Amino acid sequence: MGLGFISLAPGKELDKAKAGFALQDKLLNETYQDLRKTLPEDLFAKVQEDQRNWIEHRDYISSSESKRLQKKPEDDPDYWTSAALMTESRITWLKAWKGAGAPSSRGMLGEWDGVYWDGYAGELRIVKRKGKLYFSLAVARGPTFHSGICDGQAEVNGSMARFSVRYSPDEAPMWLTFLNNHRGDGRIEVIGENTGFFHGTRAYFDGHYLRVRKLSAKDLAEL
Repeated sequence: MGLGFISLAPGKELDKAKAGFALQDKLLNETYQDLRKTLPEDLFAKVQEDQRNWIEHRDYISSSESKRLQKKPEDDPDYWTSAALMTESRITWLKAWKGAGAPSSRGMLGEWDGVYWDGYAGELRIVKRKGKLYFSLAVARGPTFHSGICDGQAEVNGSMARFSVRYSPDEAPMWLTFLNNHRGDGRIEVIGENTGFFHGTRAYFDGHYLRVRKLSAKDLAEL
């Protein structure tokens, strides 16, 4: 007799997926309201604006496959599961505003070390040692998850760093500029120029990356 597995009936699978999303959505709202009470007004205004954009982004990403298959997203368990996973990740990002993300806890201007997220499936790992900045930047963008990755050693000057490489003698060089806390909110802004060789057609590196955790021993070894 072979081993099998128990699958849920369609209705129960949908109910379970909806319940999973409802739990994450409740935690998201609690985290958001906590930030409303504790963050300085100018910082919370940035969180508020980004949160509105992110909710639209979450629905767009989570519903894209359902719509492609001509399903109603609200009747598709995969829609609710995707939305729940994205919400869980978002909660981590929001919590980072209390601590790693807030300028008051970042220490001196120009501190770099950490793992940063942009809230839209972009992750930046970065460490400064002996005047050099070592980084790894990975992204996955859009419903088709066009990806990109770039790592290297950037030249740092105070709160700014730049990385450049020429991947073909017939092409202009690629540039990445890192601006640390220049908007006063503790984030690193990444600006890319001629980066297409390093990512898919619809992917990009640009964004504002918020520190979500310290570097682990594994992160340091890889960097």
